Amino acid sequence: MSAPAPAKCIRVLLIDDSPIIRLGLRSALEDCPDIRIIGEAGTAAEGVAAAARHKPDVVLLDLHLPDKSGLHACRELKQARPQTQVLILTSSTNERNLQDAMSAGAQGYLLKDVDGAALAGALRTVAGGKSVLDPSMADQALNLVKHRHEPGAADKLAQLSPQERKVVAYLAEGLTNKEIGDRLGLTEKTVKNYLSTVFSKLNISRRAQAATLFAKAGRTDEP
Repeated sequence: MSAPAPAKCIRVLLIDDSPIIRLGLRSALEDCPDIRIIGEAGTAAEGVAAAARHKPDVVLLDLHLPDKSGLHACRELKQARPQTQVLILTSSTNERNLQDAMSAGAQGYLLKDVDGAALAGALRTVAGGKSVLDPSMADQALNLVKHRHEPGAADKLAQLSPQERKVVAYLAEGLTNKEIGDRLGLTEKTVKNYLSTVFSKLNISRRAQAATLFAKAGRTDEP
């Protein structure tokens, strides 16, 4: 007696410009009774059109396509049908590609050397609304999380009052406290007090650090 069919079958659309890779993916997933390949495409345009016709649960998407990038396709797919999950399958280990894929709405990111069992598990995971990441990309993902929660130079300078930013702007030009005071009509002691407050807000201790932050932020404030 044959095994009963799964209660819900995950409907998958393949988008990859290589027919050989698409064939390999079909072969890797053919023994999974709860996963069904409902269509395939070799370009972004074909893939978006196929998704509109077939309404897949998951799109298995390559980043490098001949007409436009998989990132563009991912955005179009998510705009047209938000409930369709996108799982990126690529050979790229570039951290920027990972970041852009997540920003485009992808639910997962796998490398093409993944084995069939892990791929099937990933498809089930993203179909259930959870995220999946190739284990080899863990360091890149940690870097993204770190940078996301670490305020940039512009964010740090945004803590300062307009007058404090003027002081930092002149400091970045290499002016002394007295010269800054002359420019702003302040006493040297007042400038020193301003800088003390600035250093506290920015959690720094040296003038060079303040100047570096100002340069990184690309500020063009004219005092």
